[in-house]
Amino acid sequence: FGILFLLFSEGLEVTSARIQRLANYVPLGLAQISLTAAVLSLGILSAPEFLERFLPLDAGLINIHNPVEALVLALAGTLSTSAFVFPVLKEKEWEDEKSGEAATSILLLQDLAVAPLLVLLPFVAGQGVGGAGNVDVGNNYSAIAFLTLKATLGFGSIIYFGSSMLGKVFNLVAKAKSSETFVALCLLVSVGMGTIAKELGLTDTAGAFAAGVLLANTNYRAQVQADILPFKGILLGIFFMDAGSSFDLNLVMNEFPTVITGVVSLILLKAGTVFCATKVPQWLEPNRLPEKDAVKLSLLLAGGGEFAFVVLAVAERLNVLPMDLGGLLTAIVLITMAFTPLLGDLADRLSDGLNATINNESDVIKMNENGIMEEPSLIADDAVVVCGYGEVGENVLKVLGENVALVHKSDLLPKIAAFDTDPFLIDKILVPKKDTVVLFGDGGNPEVLRSSGITNPSAIYVSYQDHGNVLSATSRLRNAFDKAPIFARSQTRFEAQVLKAAGAT
Repeated sequence: FGILFLLFSEGLEVTSARIQRLANYVPLGLAQISLTAAVLSLGILSAPEFLERFLPLDAGLINIHNPVEALVLALAGTLSTSAFVFPVLKEKEWEDEKSGEAATSILLLQDLAVAPLLVLLPFVAGQGVGGAGNVDVGNNYSAIAFLTLKATLGFGSIIYFGSSMLGKVFNLVAKAKSSETFVALCLLVSVGMGTIAKELGLTDTAGAFAAGVLLANTNYRAQVQADILPFKGILLGIFFMDAGSSFDLNLVMNEFPTVITGVVSLILLKAGTVFCATKVPQWLEPNRLPEKDAVKLSLLLAGGGEFAFVVLAVAERLNVLPMDLGGLLTAIVLITMAFTPLLGDLADRLSDGLNATINNESDVIKMNENGIMEEPSLIADDAVVVCGYGEVGENVLKVLGENVALVHKSDLLPKIAAFDTDPFLIDKILVPKKDTVVLFGDGGNPEVLRSSGITNPSAIYVSYQDHGNVLSATSRLRNAFDKAPIFARSQTRFEAQVLKAAGAT
């Protein structure tokens, strides 16, 4: 479930404009999958005998001469880890760079390729509908065609009807003003769409991502992101614990030279192949990545992926791979996944060096060819925040709007943002004055502000009527933004003293 919420959260970031940008890297994704599978297949078939001359490797395990086994292993190794790459992209703020968008596009393409790969595995292994060694080609083609039709038309229909139904359901829940019900609905949508996608022949993570995309262009996107964040972290932790439990330490120690050789070989081959994939002819790949982004992408995707475990498990059930080899490969994939954050750091250093020597891109603000800012946020990162849009909040916003020049960092994004959970705001964004905006969401939740793009608020005004809500918001916002001045509403001197102790300015 942790992977589901990770992909659901990533889907929430994919607005209509970003979908178009991600689609630009589909040719690169196809090149990565095909080239990496081919290179790894050749390496598996030819490299072990050469390496045995210099390293004490286990020839009984790694000498593979069956092309089917080599292809299955190569396809498993081609997949990269969403669970480790997406947090690295977020931590290093690469999500909206070309390398981040290319990585997201390729990972999603790999995700979508898992389901047909699992369908094709019995056919490739000669154990299709007709039985082992007696493949009924017609039945296999019919099964593949049926599953493809079911996945495309069935899931396409779910997305089409879900786009209208989800909005109505969230509107109904928001009107109830129950935060618990809203959280429950977020969990139901992510898990439910994942389950539906799995029943239709796709991966559950593809369904969760699609659910996030459906909600990405709604006004409650930021609130949804904030609500699922604790669950995502906990369940991702459980996923990593489960993955770690399949790590056979005794096997790794007994086959240590073989494991280390496999880890280094997988990382080097994948990184080199991905980098080469960024250099295919211009007519095949119109959106060529600059050198620094190509380096970032190749290192980020160099490790193994969590879906490799699924592919290896299916291959073992089909008797394509011996059990000991499956355990060895699982250990290699796990180790390369764990190296992903370190590879991200290495990519950061290498790309900085390339950037200093090759590029002069010193502009922080990105402009497109029409001179319009390409900005993932709807709001300036140093905007003034107003929590609550009741009578007091509206008056605060009005006064601030008349003095908007006090906030000067960004000239193109709103500099003042008010947040309220009034259902009236669910399907609309208010713009009372120039440079001001009113959005749906709990402004007292720091994650809602961050999800909206506000990372360093110039000031925060808490205007709720209920003192308990004011106190809670003040305390949470002070812990999150220790340098921002916070002005909180109080109706008595005692309330003012309590709020000041909680962090109000």
